Amino acid sequence: ATFMPKPLVGDNGNGMHVHQSIVKDGSNVFSGDGYGGLSEAAMYYIGGILKHARALNAFTNPATNSYKRLVKGFEAPTLLAYSARNRSAAVRIPFVADSRARRVEVRFPDSMANPYLAFAALLMAGIDGIQNKIHPGDPVDKDLYDLPPEEEAGLPTVAFSLEEALDALRADNDFLKAGDVFTDDLLEGYIELKDEDCTRLRASTHPVEFEMYYSL
Repeated sequence: ATFMPKPLVGDNGNGMHVHQSIVKDGSNVFSGDGYGGLSEAAMYYIGGILKHARALNAFTNPATNSYKRLVKGFEAPTLLAYSARNRSAAVRIPFVADSRARRVEVRFPDSMANPYLAFAALLMAGIDGIQNKIHPGDPVDKDLYDLPPEEEAGLPTVAFSLEEALDALRADNDFLKAGDVFTDDLLEGYIELKDEDCTRLRASTHPVEFEMYYSL
């Protein structure tokens, strides 16, 4: 057994899909009569997740190996879109028989994530969406794994490396610091720690490089 997101070359990786809802006074805040049975608050929550997704990747996909999973062709969500009952979307709205179970599913995280940091970051992004009424735009109700290039080009993507995710977190972290949930010290220490992972891998000769270049 392993927590590695992508232990096997050429095979699908391991995800950690995070289902989320908010309950207030015993009622599911996400349940409504909008798209996918969601409330306006739930739509704004999705908007916050999508807006901050690349910064969130630093917590939800915190290993260099995480980005071996987030590639096309292996049933991992790389395009930042939402959709009902669509497993190719980064944010999926599952079908439920009971409105009390209404929720959203964020599909890009993986099991290398520290659950305390990742879940807190996701919640802060969603709350930022609700507070600032960040609408996620229109849903994409089609197979995102097989979009024509011209349609795919119009959609934002997750980060494609840990370096990209850390750069996004450096540029976009005010939403995390609301209410002192995350602090500058925590963020700076986390980024420094993950930078060390990136540096170690960048400075290491990879076996595939021998295959590609050694005999040239």
